[in-house]
Amino acid sequence: MCFISCQEEISLDFPVGAQQIVVEGGIEANMPPYVILSKNQGYFDEINSNTYQNLFIKDAEVVVWTTKEDGTADSIFLQPLPPPFDSIPIYTDINYLASLSNPPYANNQYLNNGFNFSQENKTYNLIVRWNNKKITSQTTIPSITPLDCLWVEKNEFTDLDYEFDIRAIYNDPGETQNNILIKYRKPIHWGVDSLTGQLKDESDALMELIDAGTDILINGTRFETYFPQKGDGNFPAFPYNTNRYETYENNGIEDSVFVPNDKVIIKFCQIDEPALRFWRSIVRQFGSNGNPFQEPLNIVSNINGGYGGWTGYGSVYYTIPIIDGFSTNSPLPTDSIEITDVF
Repeated sequence: MCFISCQEEISLDFPVGAQQIVVEGGIEANMPPYVILSKNQGYFDEINSNTYQNLFIKDAEVVVWTTKEDGTADSIFLQPLPPPFDSIPIYTDINYLASLSNPPYANNQYLNNGFNFSQENKTYNLIVRWNNKKITSQTTIPSITPLDCLWVEKNEFTDLDYEFDIRAIYNDPGETQNNILIKYRKPIHWGVDSLTGQLKDESDALMELIDAGTDILINGTRFETYFPQKGDGNFPAFPYNTNRYETYENNGIEDSVFVPNDKVIIKFCQIDEPALRFWRSIVRQFGSNGNPFQEPLNIVSNINGGYGGWTGYGSVYYTIPIIDGFSTNSPLPTDSIEITDVF
């Protein structure tokens, strides 16, 4: 009887926050701007099969504008991509659509036919109107600062002979404050079915964030770094795979299958200060790994009247096949960049 006590059911009524527009948008040199719009959702709201589609905003008015050298405004009205490119509603320059049927996707009209809307060291303003709401933001495309070189090297902490790192040397310009953001995507990555031995395509559909930070501690220095991939807990700390043979057992018979090496695209970007604060807060959220004892962190936004980020990228891209000894100091030409690496 000592362990029996009265229990009172406690019900908490949390205030319902106002509906806000959430922005994920960007612009980089010689590429069209893009914006993905969604709505915020309550922390305790129900998640079901309709949640995903209902979160996206597909009927907004979206404008990106900048100031030309003569002081007049230059603007682009962005529209959602039509089917079959509408699995996620991406607002962009609809004239860019013609290039989507002819991969690689970078449209030569942006490079060779006088298109000069998106340029380094220019400021771009975003305006979104939807459901009697108006949100704005501003970003700048910084100057591009490429890496000196990248190479593939055996990971020193693994017992597996096919796990390798992507290492790089960066010479940071001392005369400017650089805010660096790094993303990656594996357009080629294979797994093996442990029962049948069949190869499974486990490549990445979109870019993944590695890190974002300022050059305060390394300003004006030349240093070596590395670019890992994400693993358990969404934290970037893992190597990539070179080619190898993997064994499997089928009906009691052991066999092996040849697994090709990974191919990785590294996106190395300069971003402005407001965008850095947004992306750095995202990195901190990843670093918490869902730890219940971690201090709660708010995502910093550079959107006026909404949430999210509008980012100008001074981007350079590299393709790295995970082959022992491979090295390069040659960025990808703009007209070979896939649209999934920009969006």
